[in-house]
Amino acid sequence: MKGVVFDILRDMIEEKFGLEGWNQLLEKAGSHGMYLSSESYDDSEMVALLGAASEMTGQDIPNLLKTFGEYMVTEFSVRFPVFFDNCDGLIDFLKSVDQIVHGEVLKFYPDANLPSFSYEEGVSTLTMIYKSDRKLCHLAEGLINGSARHFNETVTIEQPKCMHHGDEACHLVITVGGADD
Repeated sequence: MKGVVFDILRDMIEEKFGLEGWNQLLEKAGSHGMYLSSESYDDSEMVALLGAASEMTGQDIPNLLKTFGEYMVTEFSVRFPVFFDNCDGLIDFLKSVDQIVHGEVLKFYPDANLPSFSYEEGVSTLTMIYKSDRKLCHLAEGLINGSARHFNETVTIEQPKCMHHGDEACHLVITVGGADD
């Protein structure tokens, strides 16, 4: 996993718990806590940090991943605004993730281990079919929710298929709008 993801996790933890909270998390995780944005780190490092964060907050890991995904979008929109500025809204942005966003990431970080997405459009839904050995579909849900917030849109997300339940891929069925519109 790229160091930039660890940097954003650190920012989120420090924002919520201060530097002391980040240091406590590192101690619980048995981590050194030094990450370079462009370097790759073993996934076990993130697993240890999330486990420690779960202990500290009492929140389960799927919910932590969703919260982290939402936070990541805020950071990504500041660090990489071009990906958001060139889209006409949430669905346009989500459909650009696999080809455009991940394509650009691979130009800078050719060794990045990115998930893949394919898409199925329904009458009122977009289904993102997520595949990754990491099985971070809960992070993807948070990223979708954060992206919806960025574009001032409301969404509901259902996941009728999930790799955590033995399916080959996670199906994130996204409905934009609803009662709040």
